Amino acid sequence: MPTFIPITIYLNHKPIVVASIPEAAKALQQPWPFMDKPSRLEAIRMIEECLAGHCTQQAAFDAFKAAASEQGLLKRKPPSVGLRKFDGVAEDLL
Repeated sequence: MPTFIPITIYLNHKPIVVASIPEAAKALQQPWPFMDKPSRLEAIRMIEECLAGHCTQQAAFDAFKAAASEQGLLKRKPPSVGLRKFDGVAEDLL
């Protein structure tokens, strides 16, 4: 199975890196803040459909990301020092 750009979700204040469908399936088995939320249940269904070959891996991974985001589990990292410097240079050019 191909890997995706890794995302980090936080379950019980512990980071979990998810970059593939099997990792997403494993993360969905963990206790989430709202276990019965429709987006989480849809992500589980989409991952199962993907593993059965009935939907694309991208669609299943997107459903997982949407569920994690809706529950506040997907946190963005602050930009790196290098990226902040690049942003500063780009602003100076404009």
